[in-house]
Amino acid sequence: MVQTSTANLACLIASMFLGSVSALSSFEYMQVTKNFADAFMPSTSSDLVANLNTKKALFAEDVQGTVDIAGNIDGRDYSTDFLFGLFLGAAQNSNVPSPIGIPQSYNVTSAVVEHNTVSAGIKFELEYAILNTTYPMELEAFLTINDKKQITQYDLIFRRWAWATDTIIPQLTPYMAQLLGMSNDNSTLTLHQFLAYSSCTQTMGYCIGTNSQYDSLMECVANTTSLPTGQFYRVGENNLACRAVHASMLQLNPKTYCPAMSVSGGDICVDRNYAETVRGDHFSQGFLAPKYITQENKKIVQNVWASSDDKELSPLLEISMSTQDMHSWDATFYATMTFVYFIFYYIFAKATDFLFFRFNRAYKDLSREHQKNVTMYFMTIVFTAIALGLQLVGSPGFSGEWHYWELRCVRLAGVLTVALYLFELIFRFNMRLPLVAHHILTIFAISLGVTTMEYTQNPGFMLSGIIWLFQATTEQPTFVGLMGYRLKWKKENVALILKISAIQTFIFKAASAVALLVYWALHQRFHYNSIDYVWSVFVWVIAIGLFLTQIWGSYVTYIIGVAVLKKKRPGPPIRLESDSSNTSSTDIEKGRDSDLDLRSGTITPAETDVLGYDGKRVKAESYSMSQYNSSSGLIATGP
Repeated sequence: MVQTSTANLACLIASMFLGSVSALSSFEYMQVTKNFADAFMPSTSSDLVANLNTKKALFAEDVQGTVDIAGNIDGRDYSTDFLFGLFLGAAQNSNVPSPIGIPQSYNVTSAVVEHNTVSAGIKFELEYAILNTTYPMELEAFLTINDKKQITQYDLIFRRWAWATDTIIPQLTPYMAQLLGMSNDNSTLTLHQFLAYSSCTQTMGYCIGTNSQYDSLMECVANTTSLPTGQFYRVGENNLACRAVHASMLQLNPKTYCPAMSVSGGDICVDRNYAETVRGDHFSQGFLAPKYITQENKKIVQNVWASSDDKELSPLLEISMSTQDMHSWDATFYATMTFVYFIFYYIFAKATDFLFFRFNRAYKDLSREHQKNVTMYFMTIVFTAIALGLQLVGSPGFSGEWHYWELRCVRLAGVLTVALYLFELIFRFNMRLPLVAHHILTIFAISLGVTTMEYTQNPGFMLSGIIWLFQATTEQPTFVGLMGYRLKWKKENVALILKISAIQTFIFKAASAVALLVYWALHQRFHYNSIDYVWSVFVWVIAIGLFLTQIWGSYVTYIIGVAVLKKKRPGPPIRLESDSSNTSSTDIEKGRDSDLDLRSGTITPAETDVLGYDGKRVKAESYSMSQYNSSSGLIATGP
């Protein structure tokens, strides 16, 4: 558990290199939606009211809301009290034949996240204990969510709620009549009397003192029975249904809700006009999902709608929707984090060069080109090791355990590798063609893998990436050997490292290539879209191409390991200086034998074959000397 948490934290920190447009991810918006649905579930606490208060954190302080059966419900307190207190009375006394029911379970059956807007369909199962059964209730929810994971706007629709009450209430009226001690010959009258009596019982219990509305229960019943029963899909109007719904909220805030129990209905149970209600819109942003409102853009886009008054959609909508149309394969898209990677690698390379030059004598003696090679060897060792660790984090995917943070770790491993290879192609001028081909094929393979996964949304391509990355992230021993070769480590040790690394590299690369093709055959041999054909073709072409370049690389590495013991090392650049203060120095940027004894005399250049970096034999000048008897003879010194 600790290891998982540590890895998760590491990838969250590392994910800064991946960037993010939204403060929250789409998954986090979905998690807030689930938390909202969870809040409707019965409390496990014995104190239902106290538990209800903790749910206020779901909402922003100035939340704006609308419920189709009740009207506008604004503010954190009222939103919490109405939405979750609606079921409070039934939960406290399940034997009361309440038309509301008690939520027992739910399933989010549909959800779309766009910017900070969520549209979700949630199906609840409402328990009616007195009927010993449950009935489904579907809630359509439109939510806007801020960066603090608080709901700032909600529009809730109780779908088919009229049908539900027409089905459920007739089954409850016999129990209502029994509770009131009256016959059930007239179910309409029974419902009317029950709603008046039950709401008045709550009113007299909680509306006392300055919050008192009636002097007695009889007065309350006499007054409220003069009101229409109303419908349970219109509980925001001046009727008994409104009072019955709000009666369970009296215990939460008597000062706010007791006026609703009066004959006038206070500011809550009021008569409403259909046309005004439907045309009215009190939301500051609305729920046109692409119209993402920020403090910076609200003056421009807040009043933009898809309206019959406009012949065409506003271009501002297209701009605000554009983020969902940006993909890694878009020619006009350039990830700004790419600049960060290159700047980071540049600074790291400069720091590495500085430290080697400061603390390593052998590094000082190398030509500038070979110094750059050593710097790249060291950088490759460091960053491919990091990439290897990141890709292994995603390995639980092979057993069917999927986590987004693991996928981001694998993606970061690929991005680090691609950026490193691109930097090396620019940083080093002289690279053998097989090495250039290897780098270009690797860059293309990683880019293709990321694009294919983005296009198909199939996380299985993450596993292909893990397998494929072994082609680039298991070469550390090779570069340790090459670095040791240039820095004049003991020849026997360098030779051993290079020989072992050549064999290890060949085995790992062969296994990686075979495993990739086997995984493709088992899990990715499908062709639904053009991207599938592209992947199937190039996974073979690139896998084989990379394997061939690795065969050559392993061969070259082994040859260098053999040659190290046979050949003398290329020496440092030599600077020829006159012992006369009036003679200028000349740098000869060629290697020389390390045991060459230079004395004053004549230096004669001659071409000879020497072993260059990466095993390439190159022509270089060696120097033979004859005695030079002038008093101003040349002395060979290091740089």
